[in-house]
Amino acid sequence: MNSPQPLTNRRIPSDDDTHIQILTPRNPDTPNGPHTAAPDPAKLLVRFEREAMPFLDRLYATATHLTHDRVHAEDLVQTTYLRAFDAFGALTAETSLKVWLFQLLADTALHVSGEWRRPQPSNSSTACPCRRSQEEHHPRFCDPQMSQAQALEQLPDREVKAALQQLPQELAIVVYLADAEDFSPTEIADILAIPQVTATSLLLYGRHCLLHALTDAARRHGFLD
Repeated sequence: MNSPQPLTNRRIPSDDDTHIQILTPRNPDTPNGPHTAAPDPAKLLVRFEREAMPFLDRLYATATHLTHDRVHAEDLVQTTYLRAFDAFGALTAETSLKVWLFQLLADTALHVSGEWRRPQPSNSSTACPCRRSQEEHHPRFCDPQMSQAQALEQLPDREVKAALQQLPQELAIVVYLADAEDFSPTEIADILAIPQVTATSLLLYGRHCLLHALTDAARRHGFLD
């Protein structure tokens, strides 16, 4: 199945300037698990810091979209990294580290911290705030023409972030993973533990709703008539 394409070239802004601090992973003298041969603890810690820690800011940015709270996001990322270090020695060369870390973040948010619920496509269409807007203001919505795309490009990042926050959580996280983190629908399905068809459907609908919100913001700023 082909990846849904964004309706506009405008990208979801990321939060690369976060640079939060988390506690050092658990004591490297602690075994990595009953089913794996423990590697050299010092080498494992060096590898973990070199390979996994560069994703810290990206995971935190995603965690803020899952929790809508910076303190909770910090706790979520910290727990994710502690769990990641526990299992890091068992990873194989075939494992995509980025996908695995984001998968672990989502799993932690779902099962450990209870910060979110797994997306349910049956609820997304009725919960989306653009539904009423579409029926009342955009009954014949279509893809934006060049003038509309240019208007959306002029919007400040804060408006894009605000529009994303208007979406239901299950839509916002899928759109964010695709358009800020460049994950494919297949990868998003793996991260969120949902069927690929669900990930694709949510991404299409989430982008559709986001475009409505951005179009409304462009009108408020006078970029569109």
